[in-house]
Amino acid sequence: MTADDTHAVADIGSSQADLDASTDRYAKRFGGSGGVWLLSRQTAALRSLIGEDRSARVLDVGGGHGQIAAPLLEDGHSVTVHASSEAALGQVRRLDHPNLALSTGGLMPLPFADGSFDVVTSFRIMAHIGDWRGYLAELARVARQAVIVDFPIPSGANALAPLLFGLKKKIEGDTRRFDTIRRADARDVLEQAGFTSTGEIGQFVVPIVVHRKLAMPRFSAALERACGGIGLASMLGTPVVLRADRMPRDD
Repeated sequence: MTADDTHAVADIGSSQADLDASTDRYAKRFGGSGGVWLLSRQTAALRSLIGEDRSARVLDVGGGHGQIAAPLLEDGHSVTVHASSEAALGQVRRLDHPNLALSTGGLMPLPFADGSFDVVTSFRIMAHIGDWRGYLAELARVARQAVIVDFPIPSGANALAPLLFGLKKKIEGDTRRFDTIRRADARDVLEQAGFTSTGEIGQFVVPIVVHRKLAMPRFSAALERACGGIGLASMLGTPVVLRADRMPRDD
């Protein structure tokens, strides 16, 4: 069975929270010039936060969508993608690269020892995993140096999400419910795990579904630049891409 053979979209807390984002159906959301622009914003945020070091071993958890592995491999990183099942490896199985390794197993707990990877990334998962605090702590456990994650915040466009979910579902067809997470709450979990936030980027002030339906990347880019120019991106931009680094021990 492939990911697209399952018609039901997993709700919050599914043991395969990464399955839907790995499907061909989900990938179609990012087709065309508008979709390419949406992904370019995510990739730019990732590259900005991961820095210039190409020697780091990266674990991308729930990354069967391939949206993180592809640019990291292109930049010279060594990447292991861990998914909840073979089906959830979805898109990333199409990447043929000598620096790519694939792994399957539970998302919580992860089947890796403490500090197994230099950098641990996870995109499009925290909003759907259910116990996002436990999940974030687990990502931090297996990271030696840094964690980079994305998550939707409750302010901005997401403040209306519960009211507009029905309309959004009519427009997109297969949209999922999602948890929103306060930046301060994510920072607190990371601090308890021995990490401190070193960079945060809010991606979109205007709802993504609006950009997707406009399919006018130049207009969308100008709109987001204008929002960023008056400080809205740093306050309301969502999803947030956050990097946290392990704090030095007081030995």
